[in-house]
Amino acid sequence: MKLIKNKGGYHRATVENDKDKIYIFTDNTNRTSGSLPISDDSAYSKRFGKKGLRYPTMTSAVLRGLDNAFPITTQKYYKKGSSRAECNWVDKDLDEFKKVIDEDVDVIKKACVERGIDTVIFPSGGLLNSSIADISFKRTPLLYKYIIEKEIELRDFKI
Repeated sequence: MKLIKNKGGYHRATVENDKDKIYIFTDNTNRTSGSLPISDDSAYSKRFGKKGLRYPTMTSAVLRGLDNAFPITTQKYYKKGSSRAECNWVDKDLDEFKKVIDEDVDVIKKACVERGIDTVIFPSGGLLNSSIADISFKRTPLLYKYIIEKEIELRDFKI
């Protein structure tokens, strides 16, 4: 599979019209943030069993709810008014992190097979270059190692 880093920020309309690729965005486990509504009929809303979901105008989650965009859940949760540090994964969360990330990667691989797509576009900063999620070798070496392994798994996946 071809993994390509986007060269700049995502533009929702451009991605929505590019059906020949799968786009990855980073997300949080409670699937919140933003003020713009996502259709309750979207595959995203159905997958996570939530109504009234929204997407932001900034960050790679601007793609949340598009049929050719899929999350990699790099932030534990989002809670308005909370510090980023208290909302981030830590190494003691490794088992839960693995479960969430494994499901995300499996959904992406399944979509690639079903759609015959072999190109996946990652956010310009990648999965780890985020001041929001703050997954780094220094702060969270176990999570860091695992997400790198999953990125390699996607790269080596054959449809």
